[in-house]
Amino acid sequence: MKKQIVAAMVAFSVATVGVVGVQQAQAFNLGNLVGGVLKVGGVGFLVDKYGDSINNFLNSLLKQNNLSTTYSTKVVPIVSLGKGGHIGAAQVTGPSSEVERVEAVAQIEASFNSVARVKGLVPIDSTNPTSANRIQGVGVSAIIDLKI
Repeated sequence: MKKQIVAAMVAFSVATVGVVGVQQAQAFNLGNLVGGVLKVGGVGFLVDKYGDSINNFLNSLLKQNNLSTTYSTKVVPIVSLGKGGHIGAAQVTGPSSEVERVEAVAQIEASFNSVARVKGLVPIDSTNPTSANRIQGVGVSAIIDLKI
C-alpha cells in the first residue's frame, strides 16, 4: 500500500512540474485526470453490478424491434488493446458454451488511409487484452455507452 501511495505522489509531482512556471492560457485540470482514472475503473464496476440488467434490457429492446437472437448473450467490458483500460461495455452473442468464456471485448483502433477511423471489436477470454485469446463463434451485438 505504501508503494502505491509513493508511486501516486511521484506521478503527481512529475505531472505538475511541467505545469509550474509555465504561463499559458490553459490550466492543468486535475479533475480530468482523476475523472479519467475513475472512468476506467468505474466501467468494470458498473458492468459487474449492472451487466445482467443491461443485457436483459438490450434483449427486450431487440425483441421489440424483431431483432432478437436465439443465441446466448452477455454484457462485458470493452478493453483497449493499447491502454489495457476498461473503456466501455458491449453485448456479445453466440453459443452458450462460448459466450460463457468471454471476459471482455478487445478494441483495436487504426486509421485507414487517413480517410476512415477503424475499430475492431473482438470477444476475448481475459480482461488483459495483451495475453488474451479470441473466442471463435461469438460476435458483438451491441455497444453500451456508459455515462460516468
